[in-house]
Amino acid sequence: MGRTRAFDSDAVLAAAGDLFRQRGYRDTSLADIEQATGLVSGSIYNAFGDKAGLFRAALAHYVDGFVRQRLAGYAGREARLEDLEQLFLSVLEPPLSDGHGCLVNNSLIEFGRAGGPAAEGVDEALSLVRTGIEAVLTREIGAAGAAREATPLVILYHGILTLSRSPVSFEAMAAAVRAAFRRLQELRPGDRAAAPPQPRPGDL
Repeated sequence: MGRTRAFDSDAVLAAAGDLFRQRGYRDTSLADIEQATGLVSGSIYNAFGDKAGLFRAALAHYVDGFVRQRLAGYAGREARLEDLEQLFLSVLEPPLSDGHGCLVNNSLIEFGRAGGPAAEGVDEALSLVRTGIEAVLTREIGAAGAAREATPLVILYHGILTLSRSPVSFEAMAAAVRAAFRRLQELRPGDRAAAPPQPRPGDL
């Protein structure tokens, strides 16, 4: 019978994910991981195989526990353009506004098209974001409009996630988001514009 893990897996993966988000995969050492998670190297290898295995698990945990929750709150079944706009603007608020960006975006930049240990998690997150954006656009401005506008919005979203780590002002990025959504709102049939937006998800 295998030994029961003597640690909180969610807490370990959250700590490891935050460390990778701040430092990147290549610049994170085993000693850094031990300090962040409280695990010794033997426990890390027993539980996750190696550093790459821990990274894959931490990225999957981030996608399931953070990316999915954000999309459910801002781009769920009842979400409207105003809710989707808040998804974009929330990138400029805590926790993503801390200067370290998003683990998914950072991993995409670090590994590029090759993907490495980030490939599966990055692909899943990109698909989730695009699907969420397309669903809201389809409801609000129709299928033809969604087909035309989804890609520019996906690019804008990931661009903001990247530039949130740069000296570009948050005010300038927020203004660009608001301008993009004002244009989209003008494409929406008038009877949809009167309904209030959904409440913003709390503490995501």
